[in-house]
This record gives sequence, structure tokens and C-alpha cells, in this order.
Amino acid sequence: MKRIGIIALIAALCVVFSACGDGEEPVTTTAPEVVIQAAKNKNKVSVMREESFEYTDNNGNSYSASYRIPSINLDSEDAEDANAEITEKYTPDFEKAEQESASRIGLTCDSLDYERFENGDVLSVVIRRVYYSHAVDYSVYNFNSKTGALLKNADVAKAAKLSSDEVNETIKKELEKDYVSKYKNSKPEKYDENLEKTLSEENLGKTMLYLGKDGRLTAICKEYASVGAGEFSVVLTIK
Repeated sequence: MKRIGIIALIAALCVVFSACGDGEEPVTTTAPEVVIQAAKNKNKVSVMREESFEYTDNNGNSYSASYRIPSINLDSEDAEDANAEITEKYTPDFEKAEQESASRIGLTCDSLDYERFENGDVLSVVIRRVYYSHAVDYSVYNFNSKTGALLKNADVAKAAKLSSDEVNETIKKELEKDYVSKYKNSKPEKYDENLEKTLSEENLGKTMLYLGKDGRLTAICKEYASVGAGEFSVVLTIK
């Protein structure tokens, strides 16, 4: 029986090879389509959430505002943590705007947007929020775009080929220059006290650095003055 089985197998193979020799077209199969997904880092920053609000208040005045926040698409825990922080910090602005526009009252936040800059391996994302009161606040995230690691101010300064001490000295000089140009002539109440507070080590330690357009080292600092909201964000080009 075993011998008969072997003979049958040989005969079947002969028929197959004979058919190929007679010029019959070979049977082809179509491989399943392979979808190649873009690498996560290809679009390093994308829109996480975007919404526009248009409404008419109770006095018949029409308004519009646009909100947009970023998603940092680097494959790292630091990027995930940053995205979670952005979501937690700015989602309430969307919710509040929905409620305020539905109630036909003025929005607390006039605009919410971001910019991204990439210089060498440094990816900087700057979020800017403007309030109805004209106050402005910022959030800054700097990453190594290759490793996904979050960068500190010292890392950003190093990328600009400056030491932390050099950067701090320059910030202090530029901040004082900016402050004096704004308030010296009007000399608001507590001018000297607020200037000292503005130039204090504590305040300078809250500075946010990033590499902006054309790799310019940029600092966002706080100035204190006895006018308006009492404190203001200022953007200074350091190098």
C-alpha cells in the first residue's frame, strides 16, 4: 500500500509539471494590501483640539473666537505627560467658552493658540492664551525631537551655545531695560519695589526659554507693576 501511495504521488507531480510545460498560465495569488502607517514622529506636533465660537451678546454685539491646542507626537513618556498636562490645563477653557457663548455673554478667554518651532534637534511648542482683560499667559514645552526627552532651560541655553549664567545675566539686563522704558516716566506706585521683585532671583527662576524663529533664543518673563492686573508676561529675544 505504501508503494502504491508513492507511485500515485509521483504520477500527480508529473501531471502538474506536464501542464506547466504545455504553456498553461501559472496560478497567481494576490497578497493582502499592506498599509504602511506614518511614523508617529513624522508630524511632531498636530492639533489636539480646535473649536470656534461665534455668538451675539444680549446687547446685539457679535463676537467670534478661536481656540486651538497642540498634541506633541513624540514617542516618549515626557510627551505623554505634556499632552496630559495640556489637556488638563486648557480643556476647561473650551467648556467655559461653550457655556458663555450659549448664555450670550462675553468670553473670559479671547483666544487660545500655539506656535511650534524646530531648530536642529530642539522642538519648541509655545501656547498663548489671551484673556478678555488683555492679560496673556504662556506655556512652553521644549523637547529633543530625536529622543522625545523634555528639555530644561539649561538644555535650551546650551543649544543656543550659551551658559545658564550668560542667559540669566542677559535676561536680567533686558528685563530691566524693558521695565524702565515702560514705567520710568509714569513712575506708578511701588515702582522701585516692583522693579526689585521683577529682577529677583525667584522671578527670574520662573523664566521660560525656547528657540524661536531662526533659532533665536527667546525668554518669557513676568513683570510686576501697580497697574492693571499687577503682573504681565513679556517676551524677550535674548540671542
